[in-house]
Parts: sequence; structure tokens; C-alpha cells
Amino acid sequence: MLRPCLAVGLFAAAAVGLADDPKPPTPAEKLAALKAAKEAVNKWFEESQKAWGDKPDKDEFEKKAKELMKALREREDPLLDRAVELAKADPKSDFALEALEWALTEVRPYKPAIDLAREHHASNPKVGKIAGGLGQLVEYLPPEDAKWKDVVESAWVFLDAVAKTNPDKTARAQAELAFAMKARRAFDAAEGKKAADAERLAAETERAFEKLARDYGGCKRLIGPEDAGTVGEAAAAELFVLRNLRVGKVVPEIGGEDLDGKPLKLSEASRGNVTVLIFWASWCKPCMELVPHEKKLAERHKDKPFVLVGVNLDDDRAKAKQTTEKEGMGWRSFWAGPKAWEGPIPKAWNIREIPTVYVIDATGVIRARGHEDLPLDAAVDAALKDAGKK
Repeated sequence: MLRPCLAVGLFAAAAVGLADDPKPPTPAEKLAALKAAKEAVNKWFEESQKAWGDKPDKDEFEKKAKELMKALREREDPLLDRAVELAKADPKSDFALEALEWALTEVRPYKPAIDLAREHHASNPKVGKIAGGLGQLVEYLPPEDAKWKDVVESAWVFLDAVAKTNPDKTARAQAELAFAMKARRAFDAAEGKKAADAERLAAETERAFEKLARDYGGCKRLIGPEDAGTVGEAAAAELFVLRNLRVGKVVPEIGGEDLDGKPLKLSEASRGNVTVLIFWASWCKPCMELVPHEKKLAERHKDKPFVLVGVNLDDDRAKAKQTTEKEGMGWRSFWAGPKAWEGPIPKAWNIREIPTVYVIDATGVIRARGHEDLPLDAAVDAALKDAGKK
């Protein structure tokens, strides 16, 4: 009699357990939980940065940034792994694509997610947002860094597959734009090194953007939640730089208002002078770290035909003005306007990162361009030397 009683008891216990246990979460609910967890990570990240204070010194900043990024990866890795596992359960499904899209556009580029997307969705017409996001992100990932090397390589294999196999024109456009940007970066590097093949690379890059504008100009850019414009607009911005803002080109005019609200023109401020034009913002740490060097340049060349001119990207003009007074920045700056990056000056000049620096000679010709690592002293000295010969 024991065995039947035991069997009945076990069955009853199991029935009670089934009644008490909640329904297991659906894949969609699991993904929603991952998204909520990522939001919590984002909040932690922002609060951690605020805890640093306004102005840690450079060594302290770099140490804290390295530690914080390591901690961020440790928090994000389990979320990425779970998203990939969710996608693997039915890898060809729309839900799998949704999970991979979230992982790759809302968290970070991740090789297992990229490889899964390439294997099962490179020819999926809905993959455009992944292609657009990866195409933008690989522009800023250093392939020479060991931790990013495999990610960058996988991203390019994925983008190549989308460009060659996807039936959707807008999806292909995202990949083709990424390859045109890759060509532009190769040219930028060659120009910075004054390499012999710089002009050849410039011509190839120009042709790539011309083809992009011709074949995909009307396609929307699929990056971020807001309207990012069209691929044709992005190509036009790059072509403007190639044709007007390269070394050896006569600098275009800039017109607007300075931080006091007074009219300002680049041609009037720089006429007959060697000019350093700097795009900057008060919140940009590398920009502000350049200021002592800029002040030394201004002091060293105060009796020579030399001027500094800024283009400020703060959305608050009063705050920018306050910064110039506090830091002793005695030169004039254009104000880009309340839209900052989307203001008419930075948009026309296709500014994607700051500080962006141009050295312009006394005849208005661009002699050098770059960022905080640009060898300013050498470029300015060479331009001043040439100005003295005339």
C-alpha cells in the first residue's frame, strides 16, 4: 500500500507546485527584462561619472575612465550573452533579429551577436538598423586595440554581406555608406602623414561618395531614434569637406555671431593672418586641455600676423562666454547656436568630433587639420615663416 500512497502524494505535491509556480517568462518578457537591466546600468554609469566632480586632473581622469569602462563591460557582457542566447533559440525569426538589433545598437558591438546576425539576417530586409548602427560605430572603434580587433573584423564581414546580398535598397545603403566612410578615414590618415598616395585616396573617396549619392541618395540613414537625414545628405557633407576643407584648399567663409552676439566673419578676423580655427565646447575635456597651449601660442606670436578664432558648440551662449572669461581665452569665438552640433556652422563643416583644428595661412589656404593631436606649433611656425617671405 505504501507505493500507491507515495505515488498519490507525489502527484498531489506536483499539482500544488504547478498551481503555485508563475508562468515562465516568454522570450519577449526576457528581452524586456534585459532592456530594463541595461537602463539600470546606464543610470549607474551616469551617476558614477557625476561622482568624479567637475575637473579631475588628466592622470586621475584617465585612470577613472579606464576603471569605469572595465566595470561597464563587466555589467554589459552578461546582458549581451543572454540576448544572443535568446536569438539562438530561433535564429532566423523576427524576434531573434529584434534581440540582436537591441544588443548591437543599444549596448555595444559584440562579435557573437554580429556573427549571428550575419549568418541568419544579412539578406533580411529588416536588418538596416543594425547595418546603420555598426557602420557608424566602427568609425570610432580602434582596430589596433586587441579587444576591438575581432569585433571590427566581424563588423566589416557583416557589412560586406549586407551590401552584396540584401534585397532592400535602404539596408544596402547603410553598408555602402560605411565603406565610403572607411575610404574617407584612410584618406584622412594619409593626409595627416603627408603620404605620397594621399591625393589618390582623396580621388577614390570622392568617387565613392559620388556613387553613394547617385545610387542611394534618397535612402534614410538608420541610426538612432531620431531623423538622421538621408544617405545623400551624408554624402554631400563628406563631398563638401573633400572639395573645400582639405589641406591645400582655400578656406570657405564663415559668418555668424560671436559669444557677445556681435557679427563675425572669418575672412575679416583672419585677413592677412595665420589663423588657428578651433571647434570647441566648454564641456569637452580635450578641448579645454588644449586651452593652455592655445594661450601660449597667442602669447608667443602676439607681435606677428597670427590669430586664434573659435567656433563654440555649447548650446548655452552665456555658459560659453563665462568659460572664456574664466579660462582667459582672449580670442573671439563664433557661437554655433542653440542646436550646437546641428547648428549651421558645424553642420556645414561636417564636424563629428571636437576639438577639430584647422591651421590656415595668411593667404587663406588650409595648411593642416586634425584634432587635439595635431602638431600645432610646427604647422603655425611653417605658415608664419612662409608669410614672412611674401
